[in-house]
Amino acid sequence: MKITLISPYPDVTAFGIRTISSHLKQHHFETQLVFLPDPFVDSVVTSRERYDEKALDEVAQLCSHSDLVGVTLMTNFFDGAVQITKNIKSKLNIPVIWGGIHPTVRPEECLNYADMACIGDGEDAMLELVRKMEMNTNYHDVQNIWFRKNGTIVKNTMRLLEHDMDRIAPPDYDLKENYILDNNKIIPITAGEMEKQIKHSLFSLTVKNPSYMTLTGRGCPHNCSYCCNDSLRKLYHGQRYLRWRSTEHVIGELEAIKQKFPYIKYFCLSDDSFFARNIEKIKEFCAEYKKRVHLPFYCLGSPMTITEEKLEYLIDAGLDSIQMGIETGSKHIQEIFNRKYMTNERVMKAIYALNKYKDKLSLISYDFILDVPYETDEDKVETLKFISGIPKPYKIGMFAIIFYPGTSLYDRVKKDNLIIDEETEIYHKKWSKKEAHYLNLLLALCKSGKFPHVLLRILISKPVLRVFNSDLLKPTYKLLFYLLKKVNYGIKSLRNFLKPPGV
Repeated sequence: MKITLISPYPDVTAFGIRTISSHLKQHHFETQLVFLPDPFVDSVVTSRERYDEKALDEVAQLCSHSDLVGVTLMTNFFDGAVQITKNIKSKLNIPVIWGGIHPTVRPEECLNYADMACIGDGEDAMLELVRKMEMNTNYHDVQNIWFRKNGTIVKNTMRLLEHDMDRIAPPDYDLKENYILDNNKIIPITAGEMEKQIKHSLFSLTVKNPSYMTLTGRGCPHNCSYCCNDSLRKLYHGQRYLRWRSTEHVIGELEAIKQKFPYIKYFCLSDDSFFARNIEKIKEFCAEYKKRVHLPFYCLGSPMTITEEKLEYLIDAGLDSIQMGIETGSKHIQEIFNRKYMTNERVMKAIYALNKYKDKLSLISYDFILDVPYETDEDKVETLKFISGIPKPYKIGMFAIIFYPGTSLYDRVKKDNLIIDEETEIYHKKWSKKEAHYLNLLLALCKSGKFPHVLLRILISKPVLRVFNSDLLKPTYKLLFYLLKKVNYGIKSLRNFLKPPGV
């Protein structure tokens, strides 16, 4: 039996389908992987037609020898998944299953297009499904999977969370039967093509090194109201949600990747909160990483889990860059985000711990969420005041709020009638599209971490705010944001033009 797994995500990482592929191969099933980077995912184009029909016809041809097609998706990739599925269903009599966070939180909507929707972790559910399909027995009772059958929806129960993460093989990077959409054509992912894809991934370009991204665990210790982990915690209520792979399992994966792709010079450990491990596990990981991998790496941290002691071991092992979510400096918005225990004092403690090692870290990045409808100008000023107290160096990531279905924040704004058109305000919204006003302009100026804090404090003082944050000047900021965007695009284009060949 053969299974085709399709990803519409921007690069070839696609952790979900790669681990499912590994799990199926481990049990002697044949898979092929197809990567279809959504050409409009970072643009303002809102057409449901994401792909050229000719390219989709090639995808259907690839699927013609498969017994099952799986498509992974987040909410932002819904339109692409619909188009891919409609094309396959119009040409082939093959069942299609959707998986990922969007089918997990909105399975009934997904079953308007797909035959099946996988809810939550998919490895064991997919394995049971394909086993039953291969044996030609009834498979409509597989836990974690909902089915569209004879005009009704079969809603199966959830299986318990798997806590032994080492049961799942590392992501499948065997290049056999791997394909990608490139210049509107489907091409095989050869060794050379994989090198090109890795070197030109967003993260590789950010850290200026060919990079490999993986996850060392699943879940998060926090329960922020805007995050998909909030949805998943509710799904697995009462179960231990945060789970880790063993050090040996992770290090084995990284060693194998170094050997297979010797041009990899950097690792990205993209867990929601790598620092949530206890200090003994951190020590164990660092000792093995330093001895057997010994490449610079990146990870995410949270204000509640970063400590100087953990940093000391991780930096000695090779930690080179770190990203931490601050999200807001307003107590009011912290409560709305279910982060009231992450007080400004606690956040600043983590910031000072990071700043202690500023000479050993090439990048310290802090994230903030913008354009929350409950946020007042006073809340925004509190955030800017907080930024003016952050010791340099740092960079700031700015993300416009998106109310993802299934989260507590989505439920709140829906109840308060603050969402008028979900398609525009959620499905098609880009995190990079921020509201154009004075206080967001100040945040944009702080992005590089080089804006003078003294000047920032002056610009958020009450006399200056009365003038520059007035309704009279609001149209001006749309023009300024437009010009900033053009300048940034020009700088990026110039850098790409001056970049040496092959980089």
